[in-house]
Amino acid sequence: MSVDAWGFDIKRQATARHLRSLRIRLSAIRSTIAAGLTIAFVFGGSGALRHWVLSLPVPPWASAVAFLAVLFALVTAVDLPFRYVAGYRWERAFGLSAQPFVGWLKDLAKSVGLGLGVTVAAGYVLLWLLALWPTWWWLAAWLTSLAVSVVLAFIAPIVLVPLFYRLRPLGDPNLRARFELLAAQAKVPIVGVFELRASEKTRRSNAAVMGLGRTRRVVVTDTLLRDFRPEEVETVLAHELAHQKFLDPLRGFMLGSLTSLVTLAVAAWIYGILYSSFGIRSIGDMAGLPLLAAVLGLVSLPLRPLELWWSRAREARADRFSLELTRDPANFATAMAKLHDQNLGVADPKPWEKWLFYSHPPGRERVELARSHHASPA
Repeated sequence: MSVDAWGFDIKRQATARHLRSLRIRLSAIRSTIAAGLTIAFVFGGSGALRHWVLSLPVPPWASAVAFLAVLFALVTAVDLPFRYVAGYRWERAFGLSAQPFVGWLKDLAKSVGLGLGVTVAAGYVLLWLLALWPTWWWLAAWLTSLAVSVVLAFIAPIVLVPLFYRLRPLGDPNLRARFELLAAQAKVPIVGVFELRASEKTRRSNAAVMGLGRTRRVVVTDTLLRDFRPEEVETVLAHELAHQKFLDPLRGFMLGSLTSLVTLAVAAWIYGILYSSFGIRSIGDMAGLPLLAAVLGLVSLPLRPLELWWSRAREARADRFSLELTRDPANFATAMAKLHDQNLGVADPKPWEKWLFYSHPPGRERVELARSHHASPA
C-alpha cells in the first residue's frame, strides 16, 4: 500500500475522488428531475390528482390519505433508479457493500414503508392544521415536529436501528470495560456498549452515542472492532463522547428548532401570498402541498452551508477533546486515515465541496490537527 504524506492510501483516495465525482453528477441529474416533477405538480398535476381522489366513493379523510399515498408513490417511483444506482450498484462496484440484491430490496421495502407511513401521517396532520388554524398553522406544525423529534431520538436505538441492523451488547468483556472506563473518564453516563452488525451489509466503519436518557448507549460497528486497533477505536469513541460532553445533540436540536421555526414562518408567509395564483382553492387545499414543499425547500436552501459550517466547528471541537482525553495523537491520526480510506471519504476536497457537502472537517485537516497536538500534562 502506497500512502501520501498524511497517511492516506493513494489508490483508495483516487477511487474516493472518482466516486465523489460520479455522485455529484448523479445528484445534479436527480435534483433536476426532482425540480421538473415539482414544477409539474405545482402547475396542474396536483390539482388533477386532487380531482381524481375526490371523485372516489370514499369519505374526505380517505381522499386525503389517497392523495398523499399516490403523491408519495409517484415521487418514490421517479427516485427509485437513483437509489438503485447510488445505493446498490455503486456501493457494490466500489467494494463498499457486502449486501446481496435481495437484502437490499428488503431494506428498500422497509424504508419505503416507513416513508409512506410518515408521509401520510405528517401530511394528514399538516392538512388538518392548515384547515384548523390558517394563520398560525406553521407554529402548531413546528411544535408538533419538536415533540416527534424527541420521541424519535429516544426510540431510535431500540426501535428504528434494529429494523435494519442487528444490535447486541458488546461481547468482549475487556473491550466493554475499556470503553466504559473511557466514558467514565469523559464524565458521560451511558447504559452500555453495543455492537452493531454492519459487516452483513457494508464494509464501512463507524461509532456513535445513540439515544436519550435511559436509551443512551455507545454503539460500535463490528467492522470498526475488526479492522481497527483498540487504541484507534478509543480515539473514535472519545470523539463521539465529546458530543455528549458538550451537549451537542441538545445544541443541535435547539439550533435546528430555531432554524425550522424561521423557515416555517417565512415559508408560510410566502405560501399565503402565492397559493391562490396556482389555482389552489384554499390554504388547506391538499393540492397545495407540492407548492408548500417547494417553498419550504427554497427557503431552507441558503441555510444549508451555514448549518454545515456550524457542524464542522462542533466536530473539530470533538476532535480536540478526543486528543486531550486519550492523549494519543498517533492513533487518532491513523484512525482518521483508515476511516476515510475504508469508507471512501475524500480527505482533501475542493473548497466548494467542503462548504457544500462536508459536515465534518476533511481528513487531512483532522490528521494535521493530531500531528500538531500537544497533550496537556497529566
